[in-house]
Amino acid sequence: MDPTTGALLIVFPIVLAFVMLVVLKRAADTTGVIVWFTTLIIAIVAFQTDVGIALTVSLAGIVKSFPISLMVATSILMMTYMQETGSLQRLIVYFKTLGGGSRPMQILLISFGLGLFLVGIGATPVSMLPPVMLALGFSPLVAVALPAIGYDPLTTYALLGVPAVVFRGEYSRWAGEVSLSSAGSVFSWFMPLVSLGIAVSMLWIAGGRKLLANKEGVTLAAVCGLTAGGMAIVCNVLFPLTTLTNVFAGAAVLLTLFVYTRLRRRPMVDRTILDEKDHETESSMSLGRASIPWLVLVVLSLVTNMIPPVFDLLFNGLPFTLHIGAYPFDGSGIKTRFLWQAYTLMLIATLVSIPFFKRDKTTMRSTMSKFLRRAPRPVLAAAIFFAMAEVMNYSGWILGSGGAWLDPTNPVNGIDQMNNMVFLLASMTAGLGLLYPLVAPFLGLIAGFISGSETSAIAMFTRYHHETSVLIGANSMVVAASNGIGGGLASVLSPAKIQNAAAVIDHIGIEGQVIRYGVVVAVLMTLVTAILTLLWAFPAIP
Repeated sequence: MDPTTGALLIVFPIVLAFVMLVVLKRAADTTGVIVWFTTLIIAIVAFQTDVGIALTVSLAGIVKSFPISLMVATSILMMTYMQETGSLQRLIVYFKTLGGGSRPMQILLISFGLGLFLVGIGATPVSMLPPVMLALGFSPLVAVALPAIGYDPLTTYALLGVPAVVFRGEYSRWAGEVSLSSAGSVFSWFMPLVSLGIAVSMLWIAGGRKLLANKEGVTLAAVCGLTAGGMAIVCNVLFPLTTLTNVFAGAAVLLTLFVYTRLRRRPMVDRTILDEKDHETESSMSLGRASIPWLVLVVLSLVTNMIPPVFDLLFNGLPFTLHIGAYPFDGSGIKTRFLWQAYTLMLIATLVSIPFFKRDKTTMRSTMSKFLRRAPRPVLAAAIFFAMAEVMNYSGWILGSGGAWLDPTNPVNGIDQMNNMVFLLASMTAGLGLLYPLVAPFLGLIAGFISGSETSAIAMFTRYHHETSVLIGANSMVVAASNGIGGGLASVLSPAKIQNAAAVIDHIGIEGQVIRYGVVVAVLMTLVTAILTLLWAFPAIP
């Protein structure tokens, strides 16, 4: 394979995805299927990949997406049921009262602190928080943009740490076994600056220069950002609590704001904002009862992650390995660990909460009807990019004698090494030398924008960053982690997330305006990540 031609062919599906999402405004799932199929054809025809292997790894990629794709499904199920029973509306009324009337406090308390906590336990701020922000008097653009950028200020620890778990698996597959806490620790050192930048950017999005000139607001943003970033380090470097990082960070931010408010003798709750309809919703159900699904989920998360024997049993003792042909190449199978996964905990929490809410046939039928209408396309969008990533990873592989899978990057097999997309890209970009780490986070940003998921960005490019880093003598874990952070920062650019947020307040059509604001934040924070990556990737250089 000619390197230049090969590079153009590899980039083509990415450009195609960009055009479909931004120019043609196609849905993420439709785009994903077309881009996967395009990548598949290119891999088979141009990179001489065995057809059977290409299809097998595509299926394996979908299975590997379960920690994120099934989490999407179970979170939609929970949120739909809570909506049908009225518990979600009750929680939203309570959220509206928070902040005591201070704009910076409302932004940081709800979109930053509460957003961190919600996405940590598997809820979706882009579905829940836009109506709250709109009710507080923010414009539709701000009501959509803030939950989108606040989807996860810590980027990597959302949904009970799914991106970190996937990163650990992907990196271990190509670079050798690493622990989950070790993988989480690498990400954590980036977090203080990243979360600080996101907190400050929220003020800019909501109020422009006026809020940025508000000394108290900027001080609060700095305190919240550094608190969240500091908790990321605590939960990964000091204690092995990677999967609960967001939960503790969100709680720490909320506690910090509560203490600040008490010290300043200001109200944390302002009920004067509630209208007659809100009061009716408030009287229909207690706050404690409305919170039952989330409380159960938090308890399950703590039990399965903080009690070592339970964690060891579910994570290591019961891997529930699934075999799909000879995938991976050594035939070891895919460790699903479904009893430990967040999607299982989410499903259990939903089922356990049913006796406490309405469970008549009408409610249950409406829940399932809406779930079946809402879930399939987001689930497919989350899964299909994993299939694309595996096609890229295994491009150029062929069947040898006895059905063995032969890796083109292994010179012993006598196959053109440039037939592997990852090897080809790594070889070409290695020429950047010491500057390569500057590129990695931006590749993650692009992948996150295209796929709408940091986890997909990790699946797509982890092997590529590892191999390129080895060639230039860089710390491959630092470089690969920066790719994931770039993918996380793409949340504010994700058409799927932004459209979701706009739909719940009936303002579909403002996505382009939100992206124009978001691109400034995403690029600046990715640049900060790139500079940190460059500084940390070559520890041996004086």
